[in-house]
Amino acid sequence: MVDAETPSIQHILESAVGHHGAGRLPEAEAGYRQVLDTAPNHPVALHLLGVIAHQVGQNDVAVELISKAVSVHPDYADAHNNLGAALKELGRLDDAMASYRRAIGVNPEYADAHYNLGNTLAGQGKAEEAVGCFQKAVEIKPDHATAHNNLGNVFKELGRLEDAAASFRRATEAKPDYAEAHNNLGNVLVDLGTPDSALDSFNKALAISPEFAEAHSNLGMGNALQNMGRPDNAVASFQKALEISPEYAQAHYNLGNVFKDLGRLDEAISSFQNALAHQPDYPEAHNNLGLLQLLRGISRTVGTIMGGDGN
Repeated sequence: MVDAETPSIQHILESAVGHHGAGRLPEAEAGYRQVLDTAPNHPVALHLLGVIAHQVGQNDVAVELISKAVSVHPDYADAHNNLGAALKELGRLDDAMASYRRAIGVNPEYADAHYNLGNTLAGQGKAEEAVGCFQKAVEIKPDHATAHNNLGNVFKELGRLEDAAASFRRATEAKPDYAEAHNNLGNVLVDLGTPDSALDSFNKALAISPEFAEAHSNLGMGNALQNMGRPDNAVASFQKALEISPEYAQAHYNLGNVFKDLGRLDEAISSFQNALAHQPDYPEAHNNLGLLQLLRGISRTVGTIMGGDGN
């Protein structure tokens, strides 16, 4: 007979899930282990204990626990999806995609599994396949902002700029404070030749996230590309980006280009050198640095000839 004062497995599990949802991982872990002490094959406890392992970076442990959960309960869609996430972190991409597909097989309307499969495919350079996954995710869940954003990224990679812009706009509509999507929209609008709209998007990104180094750099690029007499604004934007992220090679490179256009060759050379210090395999920075050093050498040679040697 069970003691009336002894909490039931369901009660312990519900309490642990509450701790988990509130971010109290040690308390949640203790609860899941208490369940497993009584019921070693409890699929929910195994799965959620595996989720905690994934959250703290112990993905090999996560795979072991969640694999056991799905062996006990093969139609457990959430467990298949989270097993895929842990496998992905271990670099086992084919296994991860197989897990996401099993989750979708159990629940074809599982938006996050379609989204996760799309991310994995995109990471493997399979952009066309990723498009279908992201489109399915947003069809199921129209307010899935990150799926809209990542769909925009793969459209941009495929050169489908109008489609990319539409996806980034949908991401910002679903989540107005999504700084990354505003920044991504700005980049596409630059490519589409609408710099005023691009600057508006970069400024929105920065209003949301003032320490967003990439958006500061992109704002600088927008000012530089507009060619509307705003080089000082461009310089200030790149310098702000570097204040936030001193190792941001592209911002050093972009700053060098503005200095070059302003005729400030020594500062341009220093900026290109800084870009290469942080990214030695930056071909454009190597090229621009070489050209400026050659130009400065020619200028000094001409100056010496014109000035004479005093004899």
